[in-house]
Amino acid sequence: MNRIELQHIDLNIKKKSFPPPVEKEFALNLLPSKIIFFGACIIFFLIAIFGGCFAFFTSIEPLFLFYYLIFFIVATIMGGAAAYTIKYYSRILFLKSYILKQTIKENQKQEKERNKELIRINKSLELEIRAHTEAESELRESEEKYRNLVASLPEGVFIVQDEKIVFLNQSMETLIGCPAIKMLGTDADALFSKLVPFNEYEVYGPLDYFARRDGQKIYIEKSYVEIKYNSKPAQLFSVRDITDKVNTTREKKQLEKELEKAKKMEAFGILAGGVAHDLNNVLSGLVTTPETLLMDLPEKSEMAAHMEVIRDSGQKATAIAEELLTMVRGTEKSMGPVLLNDAIEDYFISPEFDNLLSRNPYVKIERNLEKKLPVIEASRIHISKIVMNLIANAVEAAGEEKGKIVVGTCEVELLNQKIKGYEKNLNGRFIKFSVMNTGKSISEKDMDHIFEPFYSKKVLGRSGTGLGLSIVWNAVHDHNGYIQVTSRENHTCFTLFFPVVGDIDAETAESGKVYTLEDYSGNGEDVLIVDDMPNQRKIAMNMLKRLGYHVHTVSSGEEAIEYVRRNQIDLAVLDMVMEPGLNGLETYEQLLLIDPKIKAIITSGYQKSTEVEQAQKLGAGWFVKKPYSLEKLGLALKNEFSDGKI
Repeated sequence: MNRIELQHIDLNIKKKSFPPPVEKEFALNLLPSKIIFFGACIIFFLIAIFGGCFAFFTSIEPLFLFYYLIFFIVATIMGGAAAYTIKYYSRILFLKSYILKQTIKENQKQEKERNKELIRINKSLELEIRAHTEAESELRESEEKYRNLVASLPEGVFIVQDEKIVFLNQSMETLIGCPAIKMLGTDADALFSKLVPFNEYEVYGPLDYFARRDGQKIYIEKSYVEIKYNSKPAQLFSVRDITDKVNTTREKKQLEKELEKAKKMEAFGILAGGVAHDLNNVLSGLVTTPETLLMDLPEKSEMAAHMEVIRDSGQKATAIAEELLTMVRGTEKSMGPVLLNDAIEDYFISPEFDNLLSRNPYVKIERNLEKKLPVIEASRIHISKIVMNLIANAVEAAGEEKGKIVVGTCEVELLNQKIKGYEKNLNGRFIKFSVMNTGKSISEKDMDHIFEPFYSKKVLGRSGTGLGLSIVWNAVHDHNGYIQVTSRENHTCFTLFFPVVGDIDAETAESGKVYTLEDYSGNGEDVLIVDDMPNQRKIAMNMLKRLGYHVHTVSSGEEAIEYVRRNQIDLAVLDMVMEPGLNGLETYEQLLLIDPKIKAIITSGYQKSTEVEQAQKLGAGWFVKKPYSLEKLGLALKNEFSDGKI
C-alpha cells in the first residue's frame, strides 16, 4: 500500500465517513464489537445498581458509595473510551484490509491483463520471428538461386564497387583466363586494359575488346546496371564473347569479296579466252608462214632477216595471247613433275631477267632455295609464268634506289594453318615459294585489287601488260595452291603454297629434247584437216604438205563424216570449236562409228578443255594449241603414226 493511499485512509477516518459500500461492510464487521461493548456497559450499569442497592440496604457508608459512583463513572468513561478506541482502530484495520484486498484484486486483475497482453505479445513475437525466419530462409534460397544462376550464365558477369572488382562469375574467369581470386580487389581497368573501336572490314562498327592473359584478343558486347551490393552502390557488368561471331562474319565478308573477285576474274577469263582464241587464229599466219618461208629461202637471203622479224613478232604476240588464255580458270593444262628450283634458276639465266636487271641495276637479289625439294605436279609453262611475274613485280616495286629482293623455297608441314582469304585451314606437305621485296608497301585499298586484270600502279608501257598478278592468281589456284600477301612499311612479301602430291621421282621431271625436221616428217600418209576457219585450214595444209603428208581439208564436222564415208584416211586433224554444227568431240565420235581404228589429234585456240580430255579417252592423240608451229604439229602426227614412240 503506498503513501498516497494511507493519507487518503487517514483523511476518511478523521472525517468519520466512508464510501457507502465500505461503510455498510464496516458496520457489519463492527456489529459483534458493538454488541460486546453495549453488553459490557449494561453489565457495568447493572453492577453499579446492584452495588447501590446493596449499599442502601446494608447501610454502607456514603463515602464508599461516593467512591463507588466515581469508580462507576470512571469505569463507564474508560469503557466508552476503550470502545471508541477499539472502533477507531478497527475502522483503520478494516479499511487497510479492505484496500489491501482491493489492491490485491486490482493487482491480480492487472496481472491477468498483463499476462494476457504478454501472451498476445509473445504470440505476436513468435509470429514475427517465424515470419522473419521464413523470410531469411527465402532470402537465402533466393540468393543461392540467383548465385547459381549467375554462376551458370554463359555470359561473363562481374561487379565493380569503388572502381574495384568485387565479384566475377565462372564464365568471366574462363573469358579472361584468370582465376577470380587474383582479380578480386584489383582495379576495373585491369580487366579492360584498353577499349578501342574495331573497324576492320566494317563488320559491326566500333567494337570493344580486351586481351586475355595469354595474349588472345577477345571481342565483346557489354552492358551494365546500377545495383546495391553489400548495401553500397555498385555496377553490375554483363559481358558476352562475340569473338567467334566477329571472326565468322569477317571471314564471310572476306569470302564474299573473294567470291566477287573470282566472279570478276571468271568473267574476264571468258572474255580473255574469246579474244585469245580469235587472236591465235589471226596469229597463225604470222607465226607459221614466216617459218615455212624461211625453209624455202636461201641461207644468205636478204628476205630471211625480214621473215625472222615477222616470225619473232608473231611469237611475242602469241605469248601475249598465251597469257590471256592463262586467265581462263578450270581449263586443262599439260601437267607433269616439275622442280620448282629449276624453274626459278631457269628464269635467272633467261634474257627476260637480264633485261629486267638492266632496267633496275641497283636492286640486290638474294636466293634462299632449299636443296632437294620434292617435285610438284604442275604445268611447267605456268610455273615459269608465276616465277617470272612475281620476281619481275618485286624488282620493279623495289624502285630505282638500292632495294633488296629475297627469293626463297622450302618444304613445310602445315597443321590447321589459317591463310587469310581462304575458308579452310591448310594441312599436309607443301612447297613454300616466297618473294619478298623492300620498297613502297601496298596500301590497304590497293590490296583488295592487286590481282584484278589491268589494275597496276606501273607506268603504262614501261613494263608488263597489267596481267602479271592476275596470271599468278589464276595459275596458283589452278594448281590447287594458295597465296598469302603481307605488306608493311617498306616490306612486301608474296608467299605461295603448292601441295606435294605423293612421292614423284625428280628424274622424271620435264627435260627438253631437241628434234630435227626428219624426226617429225611424214611418209605420204593421208591426213584430213577439219576446221571452220579457211585460213587455219590453209596454214595447216601448207605445213603438213611441207612435212610430206597428203592433205585434204573440209570446213565442218558434217563434211568430215561424209568424206570419210567415201574415202580412206589415215588421220584426222580436228578443231575442237566449230560453229555451227558438230564440234571436234562429236565429229570424232561419229568417225569412230565409221572406222573404229581411225587416228586423230585435237587442235584449238583455247586451252585444253574437258571435251578434249574426253576425246583423248576415246583414242584421240595429242592436243595441239594454236597457233601451230611446224614442230608441234609434226610431232603430234608422228606420235600417232609411231604408236606413241616419239
